[in-house]
Amino acid sequence: MNCPLCSSNSKEIFAAKGFPVRDCGACGHRFAEVSAGGNHVSEIYDDSYFNGGGAGYSDYLAEGEMLRRRGRDYAKILARHAAATEEKGKILDVGAAAGFVLQGFCDAGWRGAGIEPNASMARAGREKFALEIFQGDFENFESGDEKFDAVSMIQVAAHFHNPRRAFQNAFDSLKPGGILLVETWNYKSLTARVFGRNWHEYSPPSVLHWFSPETLSGFLRREIGFEKLAQGRPAKKISGEHAKSLLRYRLGNKFDSFLKLIPGKINFPYPAEDLFWALYRKQK
Repeated sequence: MNCPLCSSNSKEIFAAKGFPVRDCGACGHRFAEVSAGGNHVSEIYDDSYFNGGGAGYSDYLAEGEMLRRRGRDYAKILARHAAATEEKGKILDVGAAAGFVLQGFCDAGWRGAGIEPNASMARAGREKFALEIFQGDFENFESGDEKFDAVSMIQVAAHFHNPRRAFQNAFDSLKPGGILLVETWNYKSLTARVFGRNWHEYSPPSVLHWFSPETLSGFLRREIGFEKLAQGRPAKKISGEHAKSLLRYRLGNKFDSFLKLIPGKINFPYPAEDLFWALYRKQK
């Protein structure tokens, strides 16, 4: 199977959840060998992803305020690198779900829109929170004449069924000089290397792609036309219920007696260093 980013040859390095995991010999991208077409989104990110636990959420809507704070935190980062004007402009949040992160950007003065493949989540954002959220997958999104000042991809890049097309759509949706914000997992982090194939993010068919700061930046520069502005580690928190759900999905039920001790309604700082965020500017 050729690399979905650069079309070069790849080789299988191990299997995860029954799916081959492959490395590109040219650009270093790591990806799962999964036949993921347009129906992949509707099958994987149905309502059970947001409410059924496993690789998804046990109750996504219950995490609203924590996610909204993440939006405000990222708005502060954007403010240090966006155009130095009082008008922050309009941001497109990709994989917006019900729009909590988008609300955080709006709290900080951005005007916002979102796109979300799950119809129930998109409808909740529109009806409960009066947000402009389109329903669909980003690979097929067309902004038309409207161009955005920023595009945010918080924890979605790993899930694209066609990442090259998705990043090209982000580029095409931005104004000249617009900013792309990406938060995703770092497969070259110490945590990922220590756990090897047992790293919690090796969980296809939900997670299809694994980036590092170097592989993502190299691809976006060479193939799409973005220049890198900044990089860092997010101050991420995770609810006890979400943590228990992910651990149960990864480890099975043999640690249930331990997992029951984790308070479900308390938000915990995510302790590992296997996440990163990066900002990119569309070159004029």
